[in-house]
Amino acid sequence: MTLRALRPLLPMPVRFARVTQMIDGTVLMGAGIALLVHARLGLLPLDVFHSAVARHTGWTIGGAFVATQMVFLVLYVPLGIRWGAGTITAALVPALVCDVLATKLPPVEHLLVRAGFLLIGAAAFALGAAAYLGAGLGALPRDGVMAEIARRRRTSLAPVRVTFDVASLLLGVGAIGPATAVQLGVLGPASVVLALLLGPSISHLLPYFTRSAPEPEPRLA
Repeated sequence: MTLRALRPLLPMPVRFARVTQMIDGTVLMGAGIALLVHARLGLLPLDVFHSAVARHTGWTIGGAFVATQMVFLVLYVPLGIRWGAGTITAALVPALVCDVLATKLPPVEHLLVRAGFLLIGAAAFALGAAAYLGAGLGALPRDGVMAEIARRRRTSLAPVRVTFDVASLLLGVGAIGPATAVQLGVLGPASVVLALLLGPSISHLLPYFTRSAPEPEPRLA
């Protein structure tokens, strides 16, 4: 449902709160991605794929993020998925924030500092994802496609998400090369931990951020 469609149903203070929460959430997501990239201990499966796209095109991680999400957004047409303000915001804002922070963060080599970046980045991403989804203004294009596939297959979102994550990870590592992916810090122990824990963490946090809406947003896992 688009933001325009929501306007007659929601009072102005509620609409403003939703938009603010959506923007804050996507900014946190971008900051989380930047910190995870900087930690060089492994990335989320989709960001492994983004790194591969960036490496082969010369784009930034943010540029690869936007390009990938635009491909998923195109799939909204044949699948008949309705988009919202959050769909576009989540496809653009995290990418912009990630690229800006990537130029500001100092280089780090000490493992404990990198581990700190990893923990803070993972927490920021989980909180941000729960916040923007809880605003109820639309999901990231990839998440919208996953939710629609799960709906059509009459299954939970968890197995669909796992399938997408495994495919993203394999495609990304295959394009970069396993040895290079490990050397660059794109693939590492954190990749497995993030893939296993972030989805459930977002689902756990989502009720704390969810605002009553005409249509509830799907859970991530």
